[in-house]
Amino acid sequence: MRFFKPVLAAVLVGVILGLILNIVPLKSRLQHLQQTSTISTPVLPLPVLRKTEQSPSINPASLQNVDSSLSVQQPQNQTDATPTPSASPTPFTSTPTSSSFEEFEPLPPAEITTCAEIWSVPELPLNLPLVLEYPRSVEELYTEYNYYYLAAMLIQNKVVDASQCPYNGLQSATTANQCGVEVARPAIIEWQNQYDSKIFETSVKHGVPARLLKKIFAIESQFWPAIYIDILESGFGQLNDTGADALLLYSPYFYAQFCPLILHPRTCDQGYLGIPESARALLRGALVRQVNATCAECPQGVNRQRALSSIPIFAEVVKANCSQINQIVQNTTNQKAGQVADYVDLWKLTMANYNAGPGCTARAIESAWKEEGELTWTIVASYFTSKECQSAPFYVSDIFKD
Repeated sequence: MRFFKPVLAAVLVGVILGLILNIVPLKSRLQHLQQTSTISTPVLPLPVLRKTEQSPSINPASLQNVDSSLSVQQPQNQTDATPTPSASPTPFTSTPTSSSFEEFEPLPPAEITTCAEIWSVPELPLNLPLVLEYPRSVEELYTEYNYYYLAAMLIQNKVVDASQCPYNGLQSATTANQCGVEVARPAIIEWQNQYDSKIFETSVKHGVPARLLKKIFAIESQFWPAIYIDILESGFGQLNDTGADALLLYSPYFYAQFCPLILHPRTCDQGYLGIPESARALLRGALVRQVNATCAECPQGVNRQRALSSIPIFAEVVKANCSQINQIVQNTTNQKAGQVADYVDLWKLTMANYNAGPGCTARAIESAWKEEGELTWTIVASYFTSKECQSAPFYVSDIFKD
């Protein structure tokens, strides 16, 4: 923001404040925000015109690849990956044991653990890409992009009347034409910002950069919290079986909250790796369905409460990917991630993992380490060579694009 009548003292205070914010450890900043921030529906600032963004890559190729390596599937806090058989295995049931499944939202951890801590990063760089900076207010998340898929969904769900446009404003079932986008533009702007308060709150409580979380939603679903093509991926971040597996595997505290909603508590007590694969598959499928806010009988075709409740789930999916990257790097180098790669590059590796899956990421990291002895993003990116992995560098580039 520019002030037309700057005051020298205010400028000096701003500079000093900026330096302090860059010096204070990330965890301290989050705790300060948690104590002082009032989370409420924001009063949107005056529009700030930004570049028009064409339909981003929300096709299946831009989603997590289901190809995963068994060597990766070891949570860092679990020393024995082999379930201990019992004399009389506890049967599992597919009947939820709680009536609150529809309203499920994970409780935040008692103590914030950031990805920097997961990776054991010694210190954060002073100059971070914008997407990794923690905003100081909800208003800083405000955007005004054009989204062609979102426009199509708004038109098809009767949120926007584009009957004056050719073909009712639609170019295809999933894309609006230019007229449709122009007619839908006020609704597009309102829609992409209506979840900002929840994203900001989630960022503070779960320790995931708010701008990063919003950018993931923009690229994956254009903020339409439903199903894109089929039931295999759903929600704001297009969660699939691989992403659900990572969350249940690497977040014991999330697993402890979610599992009893689906399986008998005695079954859940065996741990994610201790229950039969059929039970794990049941949990993964239930989790993918949980973040799907499609609701034909709801206003605007979306269950808004379920959409809001899914945002913390996606924050925890992101952190699970951070843990998975840490495990892959440790498996490859016998060192913690923060010892062999810097903070920004580790986030890029995490986003590549979110997009292409641990199989692709592990092979790229192993090849880069073997051939180059370094794990900079530039080097690792060149090893996403197979057809199912090639989308990862482009996805990361989109995430970090201002």
